[in-house]
Amino acid sequence: MSFLRHLIPAVLVLSVTLMLAGCESAEERAEGHYKNALSLVEEGDIDRAIVELRNVFKLNSNHKEARRIMAELQLEKGNRSGAYRQYLRLAEQDPDDLDTRIILSRMAFLGGNWEEVNRHGNRIEELAPETPSVQAITLVRTYRDATRDKDLVLLRELGLKANAMLAAQPDNPVLRNIMIDFAMREQDFDRALAEIDWMIAYDPTNNTTYQERLRVLGAMGDEAGFASQLRQMVDIFPDDPTHKATLVRYYISRNKLDLAEEFLRDMTATAGAEETGPTLDVIQFLVQFRGTDFARAELETIIATHPDPLPFQTLAASLDFSQGKHATAIATLEGLLEGAEPSDQTRGVKVTLARMLQTTDNEASARSQIEEVLTKDPNQPGALKVKAGWQIAAGDTDAAISGLRLVLDQRPEDATALSLMADAYEEIGEFELARDFMARAVQASRNAPAETLRLARQLVIEESYLPAEDVLIASLRVDRTNIEILNVLGQLYLRMEDFGRAQGIANALRRIDSETAVQTANKIEAERLRRQRGVDEALAFLQSLATAEDASMATRINFIRAQIDIGDPASALFQAYELEQDFPGTEAGSLVLAVAHAANHDLQAAISLYRTFLDGSPARPDIWLELARLHQRKEDRETAKSLIDEGLTHTPNAANLLAARASFLEQDGEIDAAIAIYEQLHAQNAKSLGIINNLASLLATHRNDAESLQRAWTIARRLRNAQAPAQQDTYGWILHRRGESAEALPYLETAVAGLPNEPLVAYHLGQAYIALNRPKDALTTLRKAVRLANPADTRPQIEEARALVHSLQNAATPGE
Repeated sequence: MSFLRHLIPAVLVLSVTLMLAGCESAEERAEGHYKNALSLVEEGDIDRAIVELRNVFKLNSNHKEARRIMAELQLEKGNRSGAYRQYLRLAEQDPDDLDTRIILSRMAFLGGNWEEVNRHGNRIEELAPETPSVQAITLVRTYRDATRDKDLVLLRELGLKANAMLAAQPDNPVLRNIMIDFAMREQDFDRALAEIDWMIAYDPTNNTTYQERLRVLGAMGDEAGFASQLRQMVDIFPDDPTHKATLVRYYISRNKLDLAEEFLRDMTATAGAEETGPTLDVIQFLVQFRGTDFARAELETIIATHPDPLPFQTLAASLDFSQGKHATAIATLEGLLEGAEPSDQTRGVKVTLARMLQTTDNEASARSQIEEVLTKDPNQPGALKVKAGWQIAAGDTDAAISGLRLVLDQRPEDATALSLMADAYEEIGEFELARDFMARAVQASRNAPAETLRLARQLVIEESYLPAEDVLIASLRVDRTNIEILNVLGQLYLRMEDFGRAQGIANALRRIDSETAVQTANKIEAERLRRQRGVDEALAFLQSLATAEDASMATRINFIRAQIDIGDPASALFQAYELEQDFPGTEAGSLVLAVAHAANHDLQAAISLYRTFLDGSPARPDIWLELARLHQRKEDRETAKSLIDEGLTHTPNAANLLAARASFLEQDGEIDAAIAIYEQLHAQNAKSLGIINNLASLLATHRNDAESLQRAWTIARRLRNAQAPAQQDTYGWILHRRGESAEALPYLETAVAGLPNEPLVAYHLGQAYIALNRPKDALTTLRKAVRLANPADTRPQIEEARALVHSLQNAATPGE
């Protein structure tokens, strides 16, 4: 009874408390959690404060101050994507919240997301254009446009303006970033370093700022500072593998292999037993620089002794795969997965297996693996990236972009995901956004060669030569012996007619102990001489190389090709005979002799040589194609067609032979069969503008159903900025067929100017003029189409052109 007497009052108190709590509104309870969060923040207990704030949102998702505190805490923890999402929620709650919009603009700018910079920048300029921090955002957007337009005068004016604005806004990171670029343009490296150091103090976790510091040190030629900065970045960002890879590339390019290996082994020694990444890095280094056998021996020891052998077994399978042992590698991974408990690790193995299956043309199984992974973990980065690649190829770019954003939320500096984003935006014709993502991929990869070359080539296409030079030089500062980057930079200097620096690149290539580097240098030097002093000087240079006592076969072949190019096939044939005598029985010697015979119009001799070669090595699509071309030159079209078909029996997926077959089918009026081949080619290479143009043109020209037109539009969006007249015609015609004739007109008019003798191109323009109610222009253009066509041409478009000319003539008034 005494126990009950004590219990009853306690129960009553608890009941009253629960009743009172039940009387509290959700908003009041949310406020309680909010106050608790503030107290925890004051105590420095950030993790528990975040839990309390999440409790706030469960009860009151519109609590603005809690949302703002959550955003600030996420920033403090270095979770930029999480902070950005919180600020976005605030902006959604109150679209006119100027402070939040300014923060979003700055964060987007510092993250390199110009799409978001422009979105929020437009809004804050509407809300408060005179506010200094808004003017800073406006200034950086204008500065970027001036950079893209290569307006050096405006850039200097804007840089000086940013410098003046800093007096009133010394803590504005946007202005500081402008000043870094401006100082570099002015070659004021001390100022650039000062601004970068300010940015590092402002945000010590921003990778990009440290990368900028590397760029300045490289421009200053401070090798010791450059190496020290790289090593410091490895220590500051221990979980970022790109910094480690960059430092290794730096050592390797300076022929310091022992230092590179020592660094990698140090990383392994200091890593925890459960960390497999550093050891994997060592093995991959050994494969590349110490030999496969040496690497395999160490790998086998690790597999036998490591507590977690799965990553190393996967690497061993990947090594098998890279050496052509595809079935063995796939069987190994399938064996590892059989009966294994599902985990993040096994899902990673499944993604590796999927990539192998895709490479071996087993796409159905590859897709099955990826779907299994995503069913268990919808956010698995590797699987999302593989799937995004498929979606981009299929034209489903919205889904690809959505999936890649999930990857970038987890890994903002995933260079592969950023490159895929660039692919997706290229696919839909958003070239400015694509270029932005290419640039972000270069930054994320720490100027790795693949990402650098892609961006540089795009900039060259756009004739943005100075930015392309900057990108290439930044990569060379890390890896100064990369032959491909040196070659692209040398070709860039030739375009810029900066012959002194082109010669410097050739000299740098010759200092590399590589036959490929020497041949690349010779080509750059020959082209420099041709442009600077004329063909004779270039030919004399190549001849001096080819007649040297130690001349290589490659050097002599370059000389022979140069003779053919300048119109001296007889001399080329003489040199080709000598080459074959000096290097008897070699493939290169026989093929060059065949080329020389063809250049001298001895087609039968060339055909015989090619045929002899194919008897021993039939899986050579390039030779089959050349044979077909020679028979076309002999006006033997049927034999040419049969040679393409014969070549395809040996290499069924050879893109060049499939394209040739599709072209013959198109000429023969077998349009559906040609489309089927182009669809196959597009699945193999969705980036080829030639394939895109041919497929889209056939779909839009020879089919009238809505599905075909939509398919043509989906794949042709890459042609929006195309310069080739045929591609402009295709894009313009598809626009017209979609009812966008006004937008189509500039493309079609440019195409007619570039292809003045093509009747179908004139027909397309005439149809656009009719749609735009311009009958006089339509009549003139359609008359041209009819005049250009052969009188026996009975293609539906030409027949329609004739009918339209007759109709337009009858509708014209006598005064016209």
